[in-house]
Amino acid sequence: MKGIVMEQTINITVGFKISTGQVNLNEIVYRLKEMQDALMLQMLEQILKWYDNLIADRLSQENSFSSSERKGLGVHNRKDNPAQRCRGRRAQKLGYRQMPRTFKTVFGRLRMQIRQMRCCRCGKMFSPLLSALQIGAYARTETNVEHAVTEAVIDTNYRRLIEGRSIDISLGGVHNIVVGSDIDRAFKEPVSIGELSGIMADGTGVKQHKGSKGELRAVIGITHAGRVKPLGCFTNTQWEEVEKVVKKRLKQQETGAEQQKIPFVYDGEPGLDNFLADRAQSQRCTWHAGRGLYHALWEDGLKKKDSQGDIDKVQRLVGIELPEQDFELLKESDKQAVVESYEKSKTEIKGLIETFREKGYAKGASYLENLSRNLFTHIEIWLQTGVIAPKATSLLERVFREIGRRLKRIAWGWSDAAVTNLSKMIMIRQYSKDKWEQFWKEKLGIKGFFHVRILSVSIP
Repeated sequence: MKGIVMEQTINITVGFKISTGQVNLNEIVYRLKEMQDALMLQMLEQILKWYDNLIADRLSQENSFSSSERKGLGVHNRKDNPAQRCRGRRAQKLGYRQMPRTFKTVFGRLRMQIRQMRCCRCGKMFSPLLSALQIGAYARTETNVEHAVTEAVIDTNYRRLIEGRSIDISLGGVHNIVVGSDIDRAFKEPVSIGELSGIMADGTGVKQHKGSKGELRAVIGITHAGRVKPLGCFTNTQWEEVEKVVKKRLKQQETGAEQQKIPFVYDGEPGLDNFLADRAQSQRCTWHAGRGLYHALWEDGLKKKDSQGDIDKVQRLVGIELPEQDFELLKESDKQAVVESYEKSKTEIKGLIETFREKGYAKGASYLENLSRNLFTHIEIWLQTGVIAPKATSLLERVFREIGRRLKRIAWGWSDAAVTNLSKMIMIRQYSKDKWEQFWKEKLGIKGFFHVRILSVSIP
């Protein structure tokens, strides 16, 4: 049943002085911005006082208000049995609590008197405003503060957050919000494999407690529209454990549908060769091919000037471009051109491997041989299905740059939980804004039960 909706107005009188012919627009806006938090705080206080009085009237005047008008008000536990909910819906006014209640809000501290009432059934004294607003007995900070702190700490370090904003919170308080965040809820929703054109995984180093080096690992999906779908962030976690968590989120297509594997793109990091093997086909990052070969040949004793020709050749062989036109509309000759380039590249890479072996470049030959096994998966998928799949981890590299840019500034000395949580926050806020908004609306309980608007602003 819907609650009774009431409408009320707040009268605001603002005084100002202006030096005619001298003031500019910037100063007017600057002064208005200065007073916005104080104005919002006073409005909040008036709304809560009005609501407190309304609740007290409805609970104390049983005959004047129907049960539907008192629904959700006066909820409390029995005086003689705190574990049991009292069914009484009528209470006696007692005045105000001796000590004012203080709340931390995004506008600043609000300190106000709150009414007390005595239940006519069990005799317990309680403050009905607190239960009506879903505020715990010892809660002092409303969740919008957590929202503001979380968004702020994503962009700056703790100390700048505290010094540069009006949020009244300690360093320890900020840290507790990040460590205690339930952001992990946003990483448990199932993701259909059919939504994705590919999956990527990689790791990067982060500095942690006392300068120790940790490993942050991330897995993302790439939608058919080329957007990032965050699948997980992990700190100092083995790839086997990462794979188990990601598998739980990936939902197979409907039973009976053809289970087409999508490419899993990685840069050759140990432990990822068979990652998600039952859901995806491995695709080595083509962008890393040349760089990896350079390091392998350097270990064989070649300087860059001596290996550059072979590196350029490999980059050319793996750089097959697929037509962007709809696969079904392509001429057979265009498809055949891709097949010929694909077969030619495979043949030339095999020849290059044999050349390396003959010259004694064992590291180079081994690297190129391992690389070639999963180098053309995106071509094979395109030839089978017409779907253009990702072939490089460049998108994930950008994600890591975004995360690393923040973590390297603010994560010094952090625990695994803090690094993991902040990384997840950055990924969702940056690359899945709708999920970020949805997460906070659910956490804040935004359900459309309160609306506010400006009726008029005028000078008499």
